[in-house]
Amino acid sequence: MRLKACILIIFFVLTGCIAESKETTSPERESIPTQIKLVPVDLFKGEAAKFKPFLGQMSGAFKLKYEGSKPNAKLDIDIWKDGRRVDSVGSIGDLFYSPDEQKNNEVEVIVSIDTVSNEEKDETCIIKVANVDRSGSGLVTFQIPWDKKLTARGLIQDAETRTFTADQAVHVFGMQATSSNTIRTSDLSTESLSQTEWALVFTLRLEE
Repeated sequence: MRLKACILIIFFVLTGCIAESKETTSPERESIPTQIKLVPVDLFKGEAAKFKPFLGQMSGAFKLKYEGSKPNAKLDIDIWKDGRRVDSVGSIGDLFYSPDEQKNNEVEVIVSIDTVSNEEKDETCIIKVANVDRSGSGLVTFQIPWDKKLTARGLIQDAETRTFTADQAVHVFGMQATSSNTIRTSDLSTESLSQTEWALVFTLRLEE
């Protein structure tokens, strides 16, 4: 009986230690958030300058790379007027999609924005977004009516690499326009975007 009692005591002590070890290590691992790095890309650097006439002045690119668990990332394109979001143009989902089991943790996003006139002399803004990764590339096109009063345009993009966690929505690219032929210097912070007359804002969001 004493032997059985000793064995039971040792068993409970060991299982208690294992459980305590799991409780102390698991939360620590889960608390490490996925990080995403945004790297600006000089789209027309070197020989790539020959593509500028085809893509236009309102074109830019950036790379996104994550470390940690794969995030379900989507790129939302929104219209801002008088410093606030008023409408959605569209969205591109699962930016880090991979057709096979191999992890695809880096993607380059290329954006081209242009306006064209139709037979009725109305103007349309055409937004092209390409994503390029190790498995290939894809292209999505959006169209929205364009206000002819907006005569001046300028890109809003990062000049330096930045890193952020996957639990926050982040503005990653944009184009602003004004009806006054004057463009003010702007960045991708919400405070700066709140000063724009009109803007297309590309926002990276993470879905559950």
